[in-house]
Amino acid sequence: MIQQLAGLLSVAMCFILVGSSYPIAQEAMNSIPTWTFTLITFIIGFLFLLPLSLKSEKTNWFAISKRDWLIICVLSLLGAVLYTVFLLYGLPSTTAVTASVVTSASPAVVLLLSVVFFREKLKVNAVISVALAVISVIIMTLPSAQGASGNSMTGLVFLCLSTLANSLNIIIANKMAPGIKPMTMAAGVCLTGAIFSIPMSVHELQSFSLSQISGHDMGIMVYYGIFVWALPYFLFFKGINKISATSAGMCVALTPVASMLCAVIGFGQSISHTDLIATAVIILSVFASEMTFKKRANKALA
Repeated sequence: MIQQLAGLLSVAMCFILVGSSYPIAQEAMNSIPTWTFTLITFIIGFLFLLPLSLKSEKTNWFAISKRDWLIICVLSLLGAVLYTVFLLYGLPSTTAVTASVVTSASPAVVLLLSVVFFREKLKVNAVISVALAVISVIIMTLPSAQGASGNSMTGLVFLCLSTLANSLNIIIANKMAPGIKPMTMAAGVCLTGAIFSIPMSVHELQSFSLSQISGHDMGIMVYYGIFVWALPYFLFFKGINKISATSAGMCVALTPVASMLCAVIGFGQSISHTDLIATAVIILSVFASEMTFKKRANKALA
């Protein structure tokens, strides 16, 4: 019971940190190209985790099997690179709260993908969950009482692609998790993520100089590398094996809440009625998806 509680707290803190990063990343996108930002923050995350993995987990990086490296690469490409790049492309034309709500639709998307690719039977509650997730995205395009919603269709498409990549990452991690310690796993994801980001970063650096990065921007990237890459991935891999997929899915609902609080308290952003309604709808979709899993589990035990 204590291990389950510790695992739940670890995964919950992971999504809280991720949610709080959305307003911070949105600010950085005003001055730093997307792939360059991604590459630098991955490198920072890896450099932060590498000595810790060597000291605390005694990791022999040369002993990691090719199969485990392949899994790490797939998880990195989907859950880190594509998820983040699509997110960063979508942030300039949407609000930070919108981004957190759309991407937190992952549990419902995971349900849909499981039905399509793993032939799981689609229950009524699962249909409701997916429908609520779609409704929350539609709500984001509606104008608020203050005027325009601040969300473009292009931005929402990128956010939906980000959610799809993250959902595929969750499914693959669930089915093919390698037997690697959490800090090493997190460091491996950061390392491979940096490698995947190099080609597009080189292209961006032809028209952008690293000398243009201010001290403030560098501070944001250090924060992002440690508190959005390194620590959340470590917490996720540390706790995911101690709790059920149902419990992990519930933690995703903390993402829009953390983003909303960070946007209001730290950046003075206003919260519209559509933001509040969409947040409530996406949380309901998560609860609906979890009720589906619980019902299925109870039937299996009967």
